[in-house]
Amino acid sequence: MKKTLAAVAVLGAFAGSAMAANVELYGSVSTGLVFSHTDSVTLDGKKASSKNSATMESAWAGDSVFGLTGEEELGNGWKVGFALENEFESDTGAMAGADDNKLFDSMSYLWVGNDTVKFAAGNLGGALSSAGGDFDLVGDFDPLEAAYGNGGMGLFATKDAAFDNAVAVELTPVDGLTVSLQASLEDGSNEAVWSRRTHYYGVGAKYENGPLALTAVYEHVRPAHGETYTTSSETDTADEYKNMNFYTVGASWDFEVVKPSFVYQHADKISLASFADGALFGDLAEGYNYIRDDEVAEADLTGKTDSFLLGASAPLGDGTLGVSAQYMQAKFENGAKFDDNTKGNAYVFGIAYSYELSKRTNLYAAGVYSHGSKAFKNVDTLNGYQIGFGLNHTF
Repeated sequence: MKKTLAAVAVLGAFAGSAMAANVELYGSVSTGLVFSHTDSVTLDGKKASSKNSATMESAWAGDSVFGLTGEEELGNGWKVGFALENEFESDTGAMAGADDNKLFDSMSYLWVGNDTVKFAAGNLGGALSSAGGDFDLVGDFDPLEAAYGNGGMGLFATKDAAFDNAVAVELTPVDGLTVSLQASLEDGSNEAVWSRRTHYYGVGAKYENGPLALTAVYEHVRPAHGETYTTSSETDTADEYKNMNFYTVGASWDFEVVKPSFVYQHADKISLASFADGALFGDLAEGYNYIRDDEVAEADLTGKTDSFLLGASAPLGDGTLGVSAQYMQAKFENGAKFDDNTKGNAYVFGIAYSYELSKRTNLYAAGVYSHGSKAFKNVDTLNGYQIGFGLNHTF
């Protein structure tokens, strides 16, 4: 009993100090049940039968996070603030970044700014076209809000891209216009010299005027040089990794009864094995020699992709309906092959409905269908469907 009272006293003291410092605790919990079907695929000449599974999923729709934000007035319209956020698995209680020994793996940054300019530094939660984080310029154009597995921007190379040790400048020169610049100083690698570290640079703008919204983003990634990697036959260095470029544009128009949207992205000289955080190859990205017969390292599976998304959202009853159709085509460089093909295509169709039970709680139901052809015809993550429903709650 004494321990309980002491704990309550400590929490009360923390709450009082938090209010004095203008600190806010927030979060969301998302849990659902998902049925997944994977089509029959053939790997290394061996045919695998189709698979069905039913699982409990955390953050299949929405986020499971908790965080702290705070700010202080500096005078003359200037403020200083911070954001600390952690992802967790609502189905198990595990921290999402526990293996990396990170507490605030989702976001952790300081900022200084006023109504016109904002400077930020740290882990910003995502790149400019990642559909995540506080500085993203693209996610609002996805009617499925980058959720529901492949359904939300699953065929876009920069989905979920994030870099540590980043800095950003956000400008709002006129109402409705946001201009953002972002760069990563080292991507967390303090051991390598500057020239061998991974570097990210991005510049973009978003314009909103009444029902119209537009965005355009250019990003450049210079992968780390000199790091070693291992294949089934040899160990080598990754000096042949090439600089990657990403060009993304989006547009939407809100008719009130329906809001259509469009997003296009061209990615050049990218690593297909790490496309959208492994979305293309999933479990195949490790331990399976899928490049070509002479066992060239995974670094050689580079190429260019063109991704398209056409979708719409609309209010329906006490909720929102979203639909999305995606198409992606990829072409590998230097004669590299996957499943005896130098090109690959994929399609993803998604539909989701979110019903608002209250201001903080909503029910959702969704379905996603994926299909790959040519180089992607035997990729399990791109051939099948998912159906899920669940509950999201924010606090």
